[in-house]
Amino acid sequence: MKARRLQLGWSRKMLAARSGTSQWTLKHFESTGQIALETLVKIAVVLDDIESFSGLFAARPEIPASMAELEKLHPPLRKRGRTLP
Repeated sequence: MKARRLQLGWSRKMLAARSGTSQWTLKHFESTGQIALETLVKIAVVLDDIESFSGLFAARPEIPASMAELEKLHPPLRKRGRTLP
């Protein structure tokens, strides 16, 4: 986000005003990478970079249709030395 802000020639003050966040929040985000999701989305919208989120919500290739299929993918872990049914 910082690179995009600088590419546009915007100061933190300008981005803060346009996104409705504080300059301190932007400074903290740029130095630590920590930010609230809602604030991150606001900044991405203002910077016209919302496409960056598309990979986060991509469809999964194989979603189990039933609990039995899910259990086949992730079998239960044994907790004791007894035989499972």
